Amino acid sequence: MSGLWRRLGTVSSWTMGSRVLGLIRDRLLGSAFGASLLLDAFFLAFALPNLLRQLFGEGALTTAFIPRYVRLRDADASGIGEGERFAGLVLTRLCALLGLFAAIGMAAAALLILIAGPRTALVAILALVQIPYLVFICAAAVMAGMLQARGMFWVPAASPLLLNVCLIAAVILSRDPLVLPWAVLIAGILQAAFHLWALHGTKGAVPALSWQSTQALRELRRAWVPTVLAASAQQINVFLDSLIAYALLAHRPGAVTVLYFANRLLQLPMALVANGVATAIYPDMARAHREAGWTGLGVLLRRGTAMLSGLQLPAAIGLWLCADPLVRTVFQAGAFGPEAASRTVLVTQFYAVALIPLSLNKLLIRAHHAGLDHRRPLIFAYISVAVNLVLNVILVQTPLYEAGLALATLCSGTLAAALAAFSLRQRGSGALISLPLLLRPALASLIMGLAVWLLLHYWQLDPAAGSLQHGWRLFGAVVLGVAVYALVCGRRGLAALRRG
Repeated sequence: MSGLWRRLGTVSSWTMGSRVLGLIRDRLLGSAFGASLLLDAFFLAFALPNLLRQLFGEGALTTAFIPRYVRLRDADASGIGEGERFAGLVLTRLCALLGLFAAIGMAAAALLILIAGPRTALVAILALVQIPYLVFICAAAVMAGMLQARGMFWVPAASPLLLNVCLIAAVILSRDPLVLPWAVLIAGILQAAFHLWALHGTKGAVPALSWQSTQALRELRRAWVPTVLAASAQQINVFLDSLIAYALLAHRPGAVTVLYFANRLLQLPMALVANGVATAIYPDMARAHREAGWTGLGVLLRRGTAMLSGLQLPAAIGLWLCADPLVRTVFQAGAFGPEAASRTVLVTQFYAVALIPLSLNKLLIRAHHAGLDHRRPLIFAYISVAVNLVLNVILVQTPLYEAGLALATLCSGTLAAALAAFSLRQRGSGALISLPLLLRPALASLIMGLAVWLLLHYWQLDPAAGSLQHGWRLFGAVVLGVAVYALVCGRRGLAALRRG
């Protein structure tokens, strides 16, 4: 268990650095361009290669790839052999397929620039250059899966820093929005090169490229098709949110930007905790299922859910209560004024409530894939995307506007987590969460929430106040919340969570 916590600490510490730098990047973008049609168009254009990255790289393919790569490596005494040949074959086929997709995508974007209306053409202009980014970032994602299976977690976690550095440099050196897509493309190239460098330093080195099919590749292809949607349902929902906001909220410029900024705050605890836990425990769950079936996987899963819930409960309550000072501290500057910040606060509060079900769903879906069950997550994903889409169309037309899209995310995410939990119980994994273990952290979270609410209630600020003033208010709330939570939870409660 201590090894799992070390891996989680490695992933989360590097992810924390990347997310903080990402918030600096977003503040610079918001300050330069505001909640405007221009920034809406860039974020929508950037969402498309990001979605494809999840479908073909980090989310779906690597979820299906890692258990098979681990199995082949573990079956070979040298740890190289068939596992590395399989990885080289996957990389070769993936790059060829994505290169074709990128060429088609660039041709389609060029055509839209010529024939589409101004709003659509603007998105196409900003998307054209960054479409090849998906080739490099998806290759990097497969190499990240190889590194994680080899026990190296810091390189995949540190890699997103490169994207943030490139975009920050683009905003500082040039206020021209047409420079931003070039920064994205350069970042993709650097990330792929970074992972190649890391593979040279681990056992197995860089796999040789190959085209000849194998039985393992055929198994991966069969598993990948259902895994595409299952592992990427949340990213598909985020993309649909942005698309619907851009299409149906044309009378409210900045809707996509508001959603993007609020989602960035949600992704901070998601990346630090949910993704960290799922990434750190996934190879072990794959091995546990191979050795002891669903019962053995369930033992590890309970440790994962205990870690996840004990950390995400206070995070969710804190994000909901501190949404106002957090948004105004991080984003309210320059062209991104108090009104845009208020819109972002409401969306952030809906996302805060969604944090727990979305985090649990990420881990529970990974557990299904570790057990090589790809059919059920596919069904859950279809249901989640369909429910989210229907609710989006309904709620975006209410006075909630873009906040209605966040409410739809909460509803669909909760449903998906409930379905995944029920499915695992049916497979024989046993109880997924130990209620006695979480009783003290839950009580500590509630008392912490009350203390933070009282502080913020009696420490009011003018929304138009400067970021520094809001920052002090946020700092006070965070310090108080951490102190109260640690005091009530106590050393014994924290140690119990650590042991799982």
